[in-house]
Amino acid sequence: MTLRPEKFAEQLFGELALNQDSTFYVAYSGGVDSHVLLSLMEQARLKYGFNLEALHVNHKLQEESSLWATHCMKICAAMDVPLHQTALDLPSNSESAARVGRYQWFAEQVLHDNVLLTGHHQQDRTETLLFNLMRGAGSAGLSSLHKTRPFHRSKLVRPLLGYSKQEILDYAKEQQLQWVEDPSNQHNSYSRNHIRNKIIPHLTQFRVDAIRNISRAADNLEGENSLLREVAISDLVEISEHPKHPYDGSHALCFQDMQHLSKNRQGNVVRFWLNSLNLHTPSKRLLNDLLLAFRSPPLGNAVLQENGFQFRFYRGFMYAMPALHHDDSFSTIDWNDLDQPIDLYEKKIRVDATVKLRELFHSDRFRSPLGASLKLASRSKIENPKALQGHSLNLKKWLQGMGVPPWRRQDLPILTLSQSNTDVVLCPIDQQLQSDWVLLG
Repeated sequence: MTLRPEKFAEQLFGELALNQDSTFYVAYSGGVDSHVLLSLMEQARLKYGFNLEALHVNHKLQEESSLWATHCMKICAAMDVPLHQTALDLPSNSESAARVGRYQWFAEQVLHDNVLLTGHHQQDRTETLLFNLMRGAGSAGLSSLHKTRPFHRSKLVRPLLGYSKQEILDYAKEQQLQWVEDPSNQHNSYSRNHIRNKIIPHLTQFRVDAIRNISRAADNLEGENSLLREVAISDLVEISEHPKHPYDGSHALCFQDMQHLSKNRQGNVVRFWLNSLNLHTPSKRLLNDLLLAFRSPPLGNAVLQENGFQFRFYRGFMYAMPALHHDDSFSTIDWNDLDQPIDLYEKKIRVDATVKLRELFHSDRFRSPLGASLKLASRSKIENPKALQGHSLNLKKWLQGMGVPPWRRQDLPILTLSQSNTDVVLCPIDQQLQSDWVLLG
């Protein structure tokens, strides 16, 4: 299709359904793709009157990078488009480090509920599909360059994905635009450059419409992947979850509720669940190990892990969490005033006394000359644990009976009513356990 400003503007607010009241931020490198995008957005602004700004990142990977920044300033000044720019200190010269640093800065600049636009086009989508295909990616990876996707409480949009590189160049020449050329694009040591400069020319010689068709395949895969997400959402409605736990940072998913699903649907649910929570995306090998564990759960202290992320299993739930770091045990807290709640885990949990706890605390049983006190302490700080009925307690077995996972039992706070050298154990303080003694908020 031919790239025309009028049609492009209609696409923004028609097909892409963008809000005209948004502020639009163009990721502007100074190259031809981003310059064409900025030019098209500047012309659309004249018609629709939205706010338009440009973002430029100097990765400091080329000697000419400071000149590119100056070029971008001149272009934006001529267009009367505000320009925000930064220079990054990257940990390495890799493509991935540059991309991560660039998008982290973009996220800081784009205000919530607005739009970040990038100049990706058909050939970029083709390169991404081929790159991920050689890595053995599934449908999500093969369709990874989406036209729109969420971006840190805003939206990332690639409005040029339907246009070829030649159409973009034709538009730039027609409009007499001036842009910069990055010499590193010719360095075939970079994987994407090798695909762009060596592989794609062979494909287009074999078939002239190769780029358009491969890009269309990616678009089809995006639709199929959307269907997989809808299936996962439908399946998740019937599956129990635990929200993030303040002690170990874990999220939990009930794999017992998935026994009626096929292995493929179980894998689809797990991948979607982890992605939706921005947790670790497991490799194919680890995902297979997780699905095997659903059929034959390992012991409670068993761990499956990858890249510093852990998966544990207990009582029908899979717990996904960062690697545990055992710091000092929970510091004992004296609860001197039942009318004042206690905040735990940096105010993530608030502990309030129930009427039943107040009645017990003020009962004749504990109204002796010795008095009594309430405290929250970890298992190791309770020296003489007693049940309310008076008999001694094995705290390890008691916590196990309560359903506390093994890795939490040592440091989870326990509410006790202490008198003399005896601690009457009432309940563990855990958001996933019901208690007659406390309310957790």
